[in-house]
Amino acid sequence: MKKILLNLFCFYSLFYSLPAIAVADISVIHDLKGDDDFNDSDYYQIKDDPRLQYVNLLYFLHQEEALPKPAEAYNRQKHFGTWIVSHDAGCLNTRAQVLVRDSIKPVTYSSNGCTVASGDWNDPYSKKEFSSAKDIQIDHFVPLKNAYMTGAFEWEPKKRCLYANYLGNSFHLLAVSGVENDRKGDGTPSTYVPPNSLYVCRYLKQWLEIKMIWSLRLTPKEVSGLKAKVEAASCPADQFVIPYSEISDQRRYMETHADYCQ
Repeated sequence: MKKILLNLFCFYSLFYSLPAIAVADISVIHDLKGDDDFNDSDYYQIKDDPRLQYVNLLYFLHQEEALPKPAEAYNRQKHFGTWIVSHDAGCLNTRAQVLVRDSIKPVTYSSNGCTVASGDWNDPYSKKEFSSAKDIQIDHFVPLKNAYMTGAFEWEPKKRCLYANYLGNSFHLLAVSGVENDRKGDGTPSTYVPPNSLYVCRYLKQWLEIKMIWSLRLTPKEVSGLKAKVEAASCPADQFVIPYSEISDQRRYMETHADYCQ
C-alpha cells in the first residue's frame, strides 16, 4: 500500500508541476524550413530523474548559460551518413524497412526486390492516403540538423548513424507525405505542426519524448513554441506525463544497438 501511495504521489506531483502556458495561434508556417539559429544565450532540458516512476515531458529546466555549439557546421552526409542496410534486413535499407512497417497492407517491390514500389500509407500529418512510395518520405521526427545542433554534435559517429536509422520505436522515423515533410523542413513545433489537428497533441508529445530519450537540448524559441501549441491545441496535461520506464526501455535499446552502424 505504501508503494502504491508513493507512486501516486510521484504521478500527481509531476502532473501538477506543469508550467504555465501562454495561448498562441496554432497555424502552420509553411514558408520556414527551420526556425532556430542556435545562437542562444540560454537553453532548456527536460528534467531527467530516473528515481521517479513518472516523467513530465513539459518540466523544462532552464540552463542560464550559452547553448553549446559545434565546431563544425552541420553537414547531413558527413555527420549522419545515409540510409543503411542492416545485416538482418536482407537488401532493404532503413527507408524501405519503414515503408514496409508503416504500410497497412503488404507492399510491392521493384524488380530487384530491394526497393518498395507501392503500398497503402495513411499519412498522420495530412490524414491523406498514398499508394505510391514515390509520394512518401521518411521523416526524422526531430530533424537531423536540430538533433546535431542541440547535442548530437557531441556524439560518436556511430551514435549519430544510429539516430539517423533508429527503429527502436514507431515514431522516431515515420512514413509521411513528401509534401508535408518538405513543409516541415528542419523546423520545430514553433513553425510546424501537422495540419491534421487530431494528431497535433501526439506530435508534440513524441517530439519531447525523442528529445528526452536522446538527452537533446531545447532552445528558448523551441520551448515557447511547444508551450503555445500545447495550449492552442488544448492538449490534456496528463498526456505528457509518462512512465519513466518508457525512456529507460528506449535507452536500453540504444545501448543494445550501439554497433548497429558498422
